[in-house]
Amino acid sequence: MPPVLQLVQRRASPSEDTTHTAVRDVYDLDGIDLDAYAGIMVSGACDQRFLAARTDRLSAWVRAGGRILVNGHPLERFVENMPEYRKLDFHTTRDLWLTETGSHPIWDGVDRRDTLFNTGVPGTHSFEDLQRIGVAGFYAHAYFVDLPEGAVVITGIGPGRLPVDVAYPLGTGEVILHLGNDLTAFSRPGTSAADLGERTLTYLEGAAALQEMAR
Repeated sequence: MPPVLQLVQRRASPSEDTTHTAVRDVYDLDGIDLDAYAGIMVSGACDQRFLAARTDRLSAWVRAGGRILVNGHPLERFVENMPEYRKLDFHTTRDLWLTETGSHPIWDGVDRRDTLFNTGVPGTHSFEDLQRIGVAGFYAHAYFVDLPEGAVVITGIGPGRLPVDVAYPLGTGEVILHLGNDLTAFSRPGTSAADLGERTLTYLEGAAALQEMAR
């Protein structure tokens, strides 16, 4: 069985599974044995009210050594100590500029400039070209507030370097929060973020060793 459970807001087929991920509809969560997985990745489109009704179960799984990556804006708290967020008042790219503010294995070696712009223009583009044809804000256009004790701010946005990527411990596990479109979508060939998706899955898989130690 793949070591990472990927929860999405749509009907999922077993044919979507890979050696790394089992893709499942979030509404099937009640029938899923979470102990079979080392990591969970929650898509930003998932029904957070549904997840909030299962906070105790998800939090207990993390406390036992699991690693969960939550993408998107946290409208509901469905894991213990999840912080709230605020909309960012932005007008220029400078307001959306991304800066590394702390170390984390998922982001190590990633130049945040390589995740700053999106473009629908095919091909590989230099950063200078992307400044001209790209659009910023897909990675994040909001920020977290009231972070829990022990939280590490990994990426900051704007001149104030407000938190958009955060990780904090919960029991023997870890909660990782990315305040934007799904993190794995920012793998950019030919850049420092080329293996961001692979690194994300590898890190979530690595929780298996922690779970074994906790048993």
